[in-house]
Order: sequence, then C-alpha cells, then structure tokens
Amino acid sequence: MSRRIWVWVLLAVALLEAGALAVWWTRSRWQAEAGSAVERGRAVAVRAGCFGCHGPGGVAGIPNAGAKGGGAVPSWNGGTWMMYNESEGDVRAWILDGHPPGREPDRKALLAMPAYKWRLRTGEVDDLTAYVLAVSGFGKIEDEKAAAGRDAAVRLGCFGCHGPEGRGLTSNPGSFKGYVPPWDGADYPDLVRNEAEFRQWVRNGVSDRFRGNPAARHFLVGEAIHMPAFGARASDADLDALSAYVRWVRAHPRTGRSGR
Repeated sequence: MSRRIWVWVLLAVALLEAGALAVWWTRSRWQAEAGSAVERGRAVAVRAGCFGCHGPGGVAGIPNAGAKGGGAVPSWNGGTWMMYNESEGDVRAWILDGHPPGREPDRKALLAMPAYKWRLRTGEVDDLTAYVLAVSGFGKIEDEKAAAGRDAAVRLGCFGCHGPEGRGLTSNPGSFKGYVPPWDGADYPDLVRNEAEFRQWVRNGVSDRFRGNPAARHFLVGEAIHMPAFGARASDADLDALSAYVRWVRAHPRTGRSGR
C-alpha cells in the first residue's frame, strides 16, 4: 500500500475516532443532565425566572421592601429561608401556590411570590423542589460522620465546583466530558473505584490510576478547572467524613416527591 493511501487511511480513522468521541461526549452530557433531578430543577428555575428574585443559583435574594424577616427575598441557602419552611411539603406549596397551607402571603411585601401551579408540570415541580432542597441542604443528616463530612465540604469549598450537596454539573471546558462530575452521578464509580482512590483525589488532586493513563493525563492537563490538591489541608478525619458524606449523597437522592 502506498504512503499516500496510508495517510488517507490514518486520516479517516482519526476522523472517525473524533466523531465517535464527539457523539459520546454529547450523549454523556445529555445523560448526566437528564439523569439528575437537581440539574433538571436548576434548568426549571432558569426557565421559570426564579433567579430574578432569589439571585444567581437561588443564593442571593434581592431587596424586597416591606417583607418580613429583613426586607429581602429569601435566599434558598439558609438565613430567613428556614423561617418559612418546616418540611419539603412547604417548599412544594411555595412553588405551587405562592405560600404554604394555612399561611397567608406577606401582603406588605413589594414583591409577591408567584404561584406556578398552572405553569409547571408535576415533574417540573418535583425537579425544582429537588434543586431548592439541595441548595438549602434541607434536612438533618442522621449519620454523624456524614454530617461532619458536609461541614468539611462547606469549609473546603467543595460545593463551589461539585454543585449543591455535590449534586451539580459545573461546566469544565477542556475536560474529557465537559463538566465537573457530580458525586451522585453515574460517572463517579468510574472515577473513584475505592477508598484509596478517593483519598488520592482529595489529597493529590488526581488518582494514581488517572495520573498513569496518558489519555486521562492529556485531558487533566488541558481542562480549565483542576481538582485542587488539598494535601494536609484535609486531615485524615476530614477524609473519613467526606467519604461518608459522598456515600450518603449517593444513597439519598433528591427527588422532590416525598412532600406530596
């Protein structure tokens, strides 16, 4: 076979591999978004205009003259938000009716919470509820070590990249799949096969297995957002607690349905 034919064959193979990778990447991203109630809920919040009043991501409510609890639209990540919600059902009621049962709307507030009962489908309400619950970290974690792990994740800034409760899907240009993998996603077992690898990711910013793989190393070098190497900043107790929390997250999906 002539050299020119070999060049064309190699070029064709390269194009086929690139096309297959592009299709796989698109399908992977779509599957990750479609499979996450929290991520679907974030998209619902964007479409429904929630962030216009509750701020980017729902964590920075805007001023609301005359409103109770400080004169602002409540953020979903604590503060006055906890004054208005005692259960997951309360969150759903706010979305559906603009206020929970037996509680009148704040008539003195300049901005009123709209009722989305006729604007959102049941599944969209489920997903939006799941997102709000995740952003707020709603509910007590009975496992003390997992609860300590959530505190450690907050202290170390993990949710900034991994999203609310580690359930987000932050875009990461240049990475293999185009996003920072969530802890409750289908990608996680492929990235972290055991406890030793979990500790390597946190301590070193990469596992030994990925460091030793040329293809994986290529994407790790080229991605925009790099996993930080926490080193001694994360103690052994932190690592134990974080690992317990990740297991808790994977075992307790946010669905937004239990408050019906």
